[in-house]
Amino acid sequence: MLKHLFLGLILGGIAVFSYAPFHIWPLSIISFAGLLWLIADKTRKQAMRIGLTWGIGYFASGIHWVYISIKQYGEVSTPIAITILGLLVLYLSLYPMLFALLLRLLNRFFHKYSFKQLVLAAPLIWQLTEFLRGYILTGFAWLQIGYSQLDSPLRAYFPIIGINGVNLLTTIICGLVVYTLYNIKRLAQKTHTFGAVIALLVIFIAPFSFKNINWTTVNSQRSANFVLIQGNIAQSLRWSSQQLNKTLSTYAELTKANLSKDKIIIWSEASITDFELNQQPYLQYLDNEARENDAEIAVGIIDFRPADRIHETNSNIYNTLLVLGEKNPYEYPTTNRYQKHHLVPFGEFTPLESVLEPIAALLDIPMSSMKAGEATQPQLTIKGFKFTTAICYEVILSNLILQNFAPDTDFLLTVSNDAWFGDSIGPWQHLQMAQARALEFGRPLIRSTNNGITAIIDHHGNIIKQLPQFETAVLTQTISPTIGLTPYAKWKDMISSVIMLLMFISLFIKKRS
Repeated sequence: MLKHLFLGLILGGIAVFSYAPFHIWPLSIISFAGLLWLIADKTRKQAMRIGLTWGIGYFASGIHWVYISIKQYGEVSTPIAITILGLLVLYLSLYPMLFALLLRLLNRFFHKYSFKQLVLAAPLIWQLTEFLRGYILTGFAWLQIGYSQLDSPLRAYFPIIGINGVNLLTTIICGLVVYTLYNIKRLAQKTHTFGAVIALLVIFIAPFSFKNINWTTVNSQRSANFVLIQGNIAQSLRWSSQQLNKTLSTYAELTKANLSKDKIIIWSEASITDFELNQQPYLQYLDNEARENDAEIAVGIIDFRPADRIHETNSNIYNTLLVLGEKNPYEYPTTNRYQKHHLVPFGEFTPLESVLEPIAALLDIPMSSMKAGEATQPQLTIKGFKFTTAICYEVILSNLILQNFAPDTDFLLTVSNDAWFGDSIGPWQHLQMAQARALEFGRPLIRSTNNGITAIIDHHGNIIKQLPQFETAVLTQTISPTIGLTPYAKWKDMISSVIMLLMFISLFIKKRS
């Protein structure tokens, strides 16, 4: 059993190389197929242990960069940082363990290594446990297995069934692989084995028939001139009162050097590390400069709303992106703004505050008591273009983008501060998930960050242009919006839901004697 636990740990660990910046996509299939092979014939306790060790390998290798946020910016000692990271990895590993347990509990309904167990039940249970991982305590949906397939033939499925559908397809493929190998090894059920091989080939070959379909069309009659400002302010200095004036000066100078007619200038998340009410003269100055040059600026800032004693409401703090340079002069609070909805636990708010407050107090992270904006908000309008917006972590949440996406959306826009991740694989994973959003919705995606990776992504999910990390720089690019809807934008998760329903029904269809 020990060798199986060790193998589970290794199989979970190698999956990280299937994601950015490594892009060795077959490894995620080997990783998950290996998990299925290990647990398919085990007892309940054995399967749970293997699922747990696989999860530890998967998340320890995949999100080890969280240590940088905890240690350097949470300002805690190394033992405490390692302990907190270990607890996070252990918590996330409970979901693969739950997957293994549920699959084992259902073994009473089908044979080990059977088609129903591997190809029908396992993918459905995985979808359930991944949903729970992305929902409980506001969720942590990082490293969903489908993202590893952005470099594989399965890439073509993203505009049709989205990330949830690709997650499902990937696990079905893993089930087919294990089913085929098991039966070939035993020279049994040749007909079924042949059918599984055919199914595998169809899933991988089918995308070649539609991968070149342009689900959306470039509107060449319109074009937007983007200027993305990468201020490159070190995370250790960002919230220092001594650094604030330097930060304001850096962004103002870079902006002024690029102000001209019809420019759309995008700053990063919370690029102004102060309350909006405290920076009225500065914002009014930027607003006037932008208007005089016929440009507009999207500025990341913290919006502090004081308590309203008349209506007996508490004061609230919002992570905000607002637009300056519009026809009407800036006057707080403007309406053309986006307030982050999905906040990061401990970084921006404390879940189960009465229980977990000691952890938040230990980390002492600035601005960790924020208020969530509405789940559905009006699109930002900048120089006549409409933007579906996401701040930082939100861009990995396809369902949140769906809630705010509209047929007349011109671009997807995301701003971020990936300085929390340091010089790690975290920013590359984040960028990869942003690419998936552009591919799903068939819209160019504009990504402005504090210290990288600032990039322009086309409607096929390809990076057109990007800035180097850890440099103060400006990215300029003219790009046209797209019109039309991808099947995923039109039907959302309906296709993958129908597939899962058919799979569920198939579980209960008994074979005739």
